[in-house]
Formats: sequence, structure tokens, C-alpha cells
Amino acid sequence: MQANAHRAVRIHVAATAATEHLTAVFAEFMLLHPQVLAAAPQRLQDLWMWHSAEESEHRNTAFDMYTAMGGSHEWRIRIFKYVTLTFLSDVLRQTVRNLWHDGSLFKWSTWRSAWVFLFAKQGLFRSSYAMWRRYFRPDFHPQQDDDSLSRQWLQDHQNDYIPVGPSH
Repeated sequence: MQANAHRAVRIHVAATAATEHLTAVFAEFMLLHPQVLAAAPQRLQDLWMWHSAEESEHRNTAFDMYTAMGGSHEWRIRIFKYVTLTFLSDVLRQTVRNLWHDGSLFKWSTWRSAWVFLFAKQGLFRSSYAMWRRYFRPDFHPQQDDDSLSRQWLQDHQNDYIPVGPSH
């Protein structure tokens, strides 16, 4: 075993914690703005809303592991910045590719819709910035973020679906 192997593992755990925070930010946006899915088929709306709601169930795990491994605030933030840039770059690349194949990339309505979705007062970036930014605080912990929308959605829909797995 390498002498510094624990550092590499800690970096991977920090990246997982950062990714979990980003997905929690997006999940919170979806739960606050379910209307953005209005044009999607109902089965996809249900899938995205469920996925958004379940994100809060494990939001602490990687963060707590990173802390228990002795991870520093400095590296947590460094990795978070990298993950944010990588995540957003990949989403942009995939979106442009999908719009190209769909024939929508060069339509004015596509760009106008994207601008409103991302930058309007209730758009993704403006309404989610504060939650994203909290990760930079030295005293941050994912449990500090309100998960009531997630818990409420899961409670409201608990009888809508049957869990998949071995029967007891």
C-alpha cells in the first residue's frame, strides 16, 4: 500500500461530497419549481421529482466520511470548485450535443428559454446560488439545509409506488 493512499481516497470522498451538494442544489430547485417539467411525460416528471426528493436522504454520508477522514476545509473547497466546473461543463456539453441532434441548437426560442430557465429571478442559477455558496462556509454541514420539501414529497407519494426488491 502506498504511503499516501489515504490522501487519494480522501480526495475521491471530497469529490463525492461536492457532487452530492450540487445534486442537492438541483434537487431543491426541482422541488421548488416542478413546473419546469410540465412539458415532460408524466412518468419522467414522477421520476425526476422522486429522484430530487431522495437526494436529501443521503446528503450527509460522503461529507461526514470526508470529515471523519481528517479532510481539510481548504481541500473541500478546492475540490468543490473543480467539481462545480467539471459538472457544469459536462452538462453544457451534453445539452449542446442534444440540442444539435434535436435541431434546436440555433433556434432563438431555445436560447430565450434557456436564458429564462437559468438566469431569471426564479431561474436555476439565481435561485440556487445561496445554497451552492453555503458549501464554502467553514462551519457548513449538509444537515443545515432544509429538507422539508423532500420529506414532504416522499410522504405525499409513499403509497404511489411499490418498492422493488426481495419480498419479506
